[in-house]
Amino acid sequence: MLADVVQSNFPDGVQLPKCLRVVCDFLDAHGYPLSGCFKICDWGREDAEGWFPGDETTRNQVAIFGRGSTGSSFALWLVPNANPDEAPVVLFGSEGEFIVLARNAFEFCRLLGSGYNEVEFDDLAKPPAEWAETAPLRAWLTEKLSMDFPVTGHEIAQAARERHGNFRDWMRKWQAEHL
Repeated sequence: MLADVVQSNFPDGVQLPKCLRVVCDFLDAHGYPLSGCFKICDWGREDAEGWFPGDETTRNQVAIFGRGSTGSSFALWLVPNANPDEAPVVLFGSEGEFIVLARNAFEFCRLLGSGYNEVEFDDLAKPPAEWAETAPLRAWLTEKLSMDFPVTGHEIAQAARERHGNFRDWMRKWQAEHL
């Protein structure tokens, strides 16, 4: 099962949040497409090594679970909250962007089901362009998690950025000290 592979690539002791396990179960049952260009990443440890070479301590502070169309990595940032169910979802952008996307994995799954092509780059203040394409995922998440979906993703992203606005600074500091 895909969820077990993703879990095996998380830092030791970090559990895959239930909502991400449900997304993996959807892929096991239906395959891709999932939502826009988003893909589940089943090589998270390798990805974390690429972002934090030679720094196992920092690698264990992120749990990578997704990839974007340009090679960006989606992760749980375990620094502000080591509980993976409450950790914010962040983006390590392939072009150097470091973005907080959602307060937690549940809120991120609400974004996924909303139908943005590239949740990391689309204007989340506008309605998503691929609402119809994500209907199967939305139905699955609604059935399994009683999840609802916003008209736009702006409030989800804004709340996360207000609460965890120090992510970019954390990453830039790490880069300044290690690269």
